[in-house]
Amino acid sequence: MNSLIKSLLNVLSMPVFSRIYGRITRIKNPKFLVRFIIDFFADTYKISMDDYEGEASDYDSLAEFFIRKLDPLKRPLKEDSKSLLSPADGVVLSIELVNSKKVIQAKGIDYDLQEFLNAELDFNKQWYVTTIYLSPMDYHRYHFPLGGVVKGYCHMKGHLYPVNNLGLKNIKKLFIKNERIVLELKHKDSTVYIAAVGATFVGSIKMEFIERYKRDNKWKDISLTTSQMDEMGRFELGSTIILVTPEKLGSPVEGVEGKHVKTGEKLFDIN
Repeated sequence: MNSLIKSLLNVLSMPVFSRIYGRITRIKNPKFLVRFIIDFFADTYKISMDDYEGEASDYDSLAEFFIRKLDPLKRPLKEDSKSLLSPADGVVLSIELVNSKKVIQAKGIDYDLQEFLNAELDFNKQWYVTTIYLSPMDYHRYHFPLGGVVKGYCHMKGHLYPVNNLGLKNIKKLFIKNERIVLELKHKDSTVYIAAVGATFVGSIKMEFIERYKRDNKWKDISLTTSQMDEMGRFELGSTIILVTPEKLGSPVEGVEGKHVKTGEKLFDIN
């Protein structure tokens, strides 16, 4: 069964299917069909517009509805210099403290952290690896968990395997096979890595500061000063955020692992 599912995922994750799905979600006519699709989606995932701009009927396509913006008057995102804040709405699947390159993924599958980030880490020190899963019901824009300077980013290729809730114990390196964009953020004297990981049928991963995308697995040097809770980017379907933070930066808030959090909610207390 695992082999069959893996084969199916390989087919579904081909770029042609992602493009087809992207076109379907961007359909704007006929209006009655678009309205039906958005209403069906909102009802299925119990999406309330209480925190968002406008009403569901204001959106011209499912793609636009999916990346709906928060209304700053209804749900403001506030800075907290003493905390690392959640960059996204989602479930904190795990917070793992590691001192080697191997990280245990959901369902007991491990992956190479340095391969995942395409960066070398100093494992004489320990690192926290925090995994946040965004379901279709969640807000799908994501924000900087800390203020600082983005020193570089790397857009990495990969098949678009979904990374959660499959129970595929024999399929290794699921995260490694996912398309992802990794940022290196300098916060005071600490280096933090933030990875936006795609999932099956994601038409694109967008970063606010990237104009031209190139999936070449190479780091690009930039110097972008950002404030905590500035918008970082957006997904176009259920996806995952991975935070890799040095232990010296701070420690996770008790009870946050396994919890559904909202953007701006405290994840770590900063030392």
